[in-house]
Amino acid sequence: MLETLPEYAASLARQYAEVGRPDTEVVLHGVPPGTYGSSSPAQVIPYPAERHRIAQIVLDQVRNAEREGFDAVMLATFVEPALREARSALDIPVTSMAESALLAGFSAAGRVGLVTLSPLSVHMLQEIVDRHRFGPRVAAIVTLDPPFTEFEMHHAFEDPAPLEKAFEDASRQAIAAGADLLIPGEGVLNEFLVHAGKQEVDSVGVMNSTAVSLLHTEMLVESYRKAGLRTGRRWQHPRVPSEVQRDLEAPATIAAGGA
Repeated sequence: MLETLPEYAASLARQYAEVGRPDTEVVLHGVPPGTYGSSSPAQVIPYPAERHRIAQIVLDQVRNAEREGFDAVMLATFVEPALREARSALDIPVTSMAESALLAGFSAAGRVGLVTLSPLSVHMLQEIVDRHRFGPRVAAIVTLDPPFTEFEMHHAFEDPAPLEKAFEDASRQAIAAGADLLIPGEGVLNEFLVHAGKQEVDSVGVMNSTAVSLLHTEMLVESYRKAGLRTGRRWQHPRVPSEVQRDLEAPATIAAGGA
């Protein structure tokens, strides 16, 4: 996807360079070209079968990242592809933009509002909020009206007024529902708002989800190194035992007999 959204990719790179620690190196990896066909991710990901297919691609990528010596993996998307599976498979920290943004948001506001792209995205984000048991702290999940795809938002970098108005209108719905902090619930939308300098709507702050996700990931890396924090293995993210892994990787042997 990154190769089809060059402004988005450039904005991510700038933010990571500006926000991250001087000794932090962020290496961007998108899914392979053609993963979404000619559609945008927002048009494909709401469908469970496609989400499963993409999650397997991401799981292979994060396994490679650990083998290559990275200190953490950040799933820089609100979709959280293969989040639980990645945490089960890796020893290094694995973060997602959705979880990082929401956890940080709850430290700054009693209730937050998520602004996303379309009604299908609202449903998917609600599933994520429910899975993390964050529901009581999320005032509303609202959609842009009219809905936007990532490609349409990418064009808005040059013509920002329609998308900025749609975001403000949606944000006011979340504020009316009790949100005291607004979280752009999609990566390209977040980068557009950073590009537009949008930091608040009606005195309610707009989170920079990309920056917060990186800072949260850096915090977890330091917590693993210095505070003994580890991924829970007993129930939520168990590792495959080594003897089972060896058996899975061994060639199958079949005994056959006859009279």
